[in-house]
Amino acid sequence: MTESGNIEQRKAMLTVDKQIAHLKAKGVTFDLCSEDEAAAYLSNRTYYFKLAAYRVLFDKRVGGERDGQYVNLDFGHLRALASLDRDLRYALLPLTLDVEHAARTKLVRIATEHEDEDGYSIAADYMASLNHNERRRREGDIKSLENDAYCGALVRRYGSRPDAMPTWVLMELFSFGSFASLYLFCANRWADPAMEDEHYMLRQAQFVRNACAHSSNLINGFEIKGGAVESNADVERALARTGLSHRVRTAKMRNPRLKQIATLMYLHSRIVPEGSGKRRAVGDMATLKARMGETSELLNANDTVRSSLDFLAKLIDSWF
Repeated sequence: MTESGNIEQRKAMLTVDKQIAHLKAKGVTFDLCSEDEAAAYLSNRTYYFKLAAYRVLFDKRVGGERDGQYVNLDFGHLRALASLDRDLRYALLPLTLDVEHAARTKLVRIATEHEDEDGYSIAADYMASLNHNERRRREGDIKSLENDAYCGALVRRYGSRPDAMPTWVLMELFSFGSFASLYLFCANRWADPAMEDEHYMLRQAQFVRNACAHSSNLINGFEIKGGAVESNADVERALARTGLSHRVRTAKMRNPRLKQIATLMYLHSRIVPEGSGKRRAVGDMATLKARMGETSELLNANDTVRSSLDFLAKLIDSWF
């Protein structure tokens, strides 16, 4: 017994050879990838915990001598999913950076179009609108940047009081989440329903950005089914225009990860202007779609993987 929990719940750390033996005992085959190749992959390219996470996408046998073993799961399938997941993260992360920059640019542009705004009052009023804990958190976040190699000069120049900063400086110091909060404040301040909708989408983009930046697996969650669909109405209408059936749209948008990715893709198509960023995104999405097609063909018998990748491919065709 330890402070961290019951000792019976702890799992032994396995050598690579024992990891492979464990997978074989669970019914994983090594036809698409030899055991030697798998050992090299687990030693140099990734680690067992991250790779094994994709097993949840495969059914298990029920009853009989092979009860509990995976059905039609080869190590090569796990390797292909891990590779595609990496490509998916690398393609989505730039989209989150694009939409955040586009939203920041839009906020400043609209602020300059309001003759009664001076830039400083927005920051002051926003900070005043926060409760005590939120205000202290924002102040603490900015104070912590005082010696930062990238933002420290701004804090030292303008001081660590966010309510005394011009909005365009405050945005540079805010995290994605804090900026999304400011975006909603301005949407309400200017009675701008489009910005209010975009705030919802920015929050979804933030989740994707965090997952990609932290190298979290994405695809292993494609089997999750959430509760009622609570997507933005504009996103739902855009999905309907893609030609996807209502059944498919409803099923896929019940998955939290697919919903967040779909919302990010739509937001990018909506607010990122034509230019080099847009062209880069189109190229990245085309490459991603090709990789998804290869993996979908390899895992054609796995309906969860195939249908999820087909869903994302349709969005790429429609929005990029």
